[in-house]
Amino acid sequence: MKNRYDKIPDYRVVKSAMQQELTDNQIARVKSEIETAVLQNKHRVYINLDDFNPNQKVRLVQVLSSKGYKFSEESIWSLLINL
Repeated sequence: MKNRYDKIPDYRVVKSAMQQELTDNQIARVKSEIETAVLQNKHRVYINLDDFNPNQKVRLVQVLSSKGYKFSEESIWSLLINL
């Protein structure tokens, strides 16, 4: 009977996962979105944040801000970056 409950993740594991940095996949996707917008001569980039937890979103905003990007709009689910 105990094995059934082992499938539920421990709170410490979940909390630790929520404090992680950006994943390689997330970084690659943001890079791709920016590069695609530049190639298409767009003035804004839309970044969907569905698979980012709140801490990762904060980290992404910090990283992009430190690289000089300005934001048109910022919501829980997306970022709109001016180029």
